[in-house]
Amino acid sequence: MTFLLRMITAAVLFFSLAAAAPAAVVQADSVRVLPISGDIDGSQAAFIQRGLRQAAEEGDTAVVITINTLGGRVDSALKIRDMLMASDVPTIAYVTSRAWSAGALIALSCRHIIMAPGSSIGAAEPIPNTEKNIAALKAEFSATAAQNGHNPGVAEAMVDKSQGYPDYAEPGKILALSDGQAKELNVSDGSADTLSEALALYSLGDAPLTYVDKDWRDDVVGILQNPYVRTIFVALIIAALLAEIKMAGIGAGIATAFVFGGLLLLSGNESLADGLKIVAAFLVSLLCIGLELASPGVGIFGLAGVVLLFGSLFFMLGATYEAVYILAGGTVLAIILFYIVGKHLPKSRLFEKLTLKNRSTKEKGYTAQADYSKYLYERGKTITILRPSGTIRIGKERVDAVANGTFIGRDVIVRVVKVEGSRVVVEPEPERHPKP
Repeated sequence: MTFLLRMITAAVLFFSLAAAAPAAVVQADSVRVLPISGDIDGSQAAFIQRGLRQAAEEGDTAVVITINTLGGRVDSALKIRDMLMASDVPTIAYVTSRAWSAGALIALSCRHIIMAPGSSIGAAEPIPNTEKNIAALKAEFSATAAQNGHNPGVAEAMVDKSQGYPDYAEPGKILALSDGQAKELNVSDGSADTLSEALALYSLGDAPLTYVDKDWRDDVVGILQNPYVRTIFVALIIAALLAEIKMAGIGAGIATAFVFGGLLLLSGNESLADGLKIVAAFLVSLLCIGLELASPGVGIFGLAGVVLLFGSLFFMLGATYEAVYILAGGTVLAIILFYIVGKHLPKSRLFEKLTLKNRSTKEKGYTAQADYSKYLYERGKTITILRPSGTIRIGKERVDAVANGTFIGRDVIVRVVKVEGSRVVVEPEPERHPKP
C-alpha cells in the first residue's frame, strides 16, 4: 500500500505541474503546416490531433493541411475529419498532387481548399463497394462538404458512381476532378503553384510558417488507438486487478493496471483539463481497490473502485459506442485470461470471501443426501456442540446432525433416532450402569 500511495502521489504531482506549465509564446499571424502523405492510418490521425492541439495552444492564425495521398483507412480518415471540423483554428487544405478516396474527405473537411496545378481530387468509392458502405460514406461526404461551403452534389458523386455528375462524369463512372474543374464546381477556392501563393489568397502570404512533421510519437499513438490494441489493454487492466484481488494485494496487479491505464490515456483525444479529471478518477479507483484489499470489509471501497474504474476507462476510450464495445470485449477477454492463469496464483482472504473455498467431498468425510438413511439407529460421537445443529462422526464419516430438542455437548456419544431427507436427528446415548 505504501508503494501504491507513493505512485499515486507522484502521478498527481506530475499532472498538476503539467497543468500549471506556462503557455507558449504566441507569434502573430503564424501558420502551422501539417503534411499528409502516403496511406491514411492511425498514426496520421494522431499526428493531425497533435498538430491541431499545438495550433490551438499557441494561437496560430491558421492550419494548412498539405495533401498527397491515394487514400487509406476510412476509420482513420473519419477521425481526422471530426478533428478538422471541430477545430477552432481556421483550416486550409492545399492539395499538392492527389487527394483521392480518404484524402478527398480530409480536404473537404477543411474550410478552404486550394489545389496545385495538375493535382486532382475525388475517386472516393469505398472498398468493398457495398450499398451500405456507399450510402454511409456518401452521406458523410455530402454533410462535410455542405458544412464547409463546398459543393455537396459533387462530393456525393465522388463516392457513388451510379449518381454521376452532368458534363463531368456519366452515371456508372466515379467522379474525380482536376484543379480547374474543382474551381469550376465550387469545390476549391482556386489554384496556386506554391504554398505561399495559396496563403496569399487569404492575406497570409507573409505569415511565418511552422512546419510540423510526423514522428515516432504519432506512430506509437496510432498503434495505441487501434481498437484491438485498446481491447487488449482493457483486458490486461481488469485481469491484473483480478489477480491483485486473488494474490492478497502485493501491489503488482495495481501497478500493471496503472501502466496500461496510462497508455490508454496517452492515446486519447482529451484536453489537458479533461485528461486530469480522468486521471484522478482512474487513480482513485485503484486507491479504492487497494484499500479494499488492505482491509476487506463490507465492500464499499471495492464497489466504488469498480464503478470509477469502468467510468474512467469509458472516458479514456472516447465515451462513444466504440468505447462500450471495447469495454465489453476487454471484460470478456479478461475473464478468459484470468480463468486460464488465475488457477496458478495464490489466494487471498478477500478472494476466499468471493468464491467457494471448500467442497463437501467423500474424501473429507461428507456424504450425499441419498446415503443418510443408512445412519438410522447408528451410534456416533459429536465433533462440535449441537445447539441444535452441528457435526457428528459415525465411523470414519462426518455427518451434519440436529439434536432432538436438547443441547448436546462436544465428544458425546449419540444415536440417530430419525432421518428426514438430509436431516439427521440424534439423541444422547443413555449411560449404561453395571448391575450390582
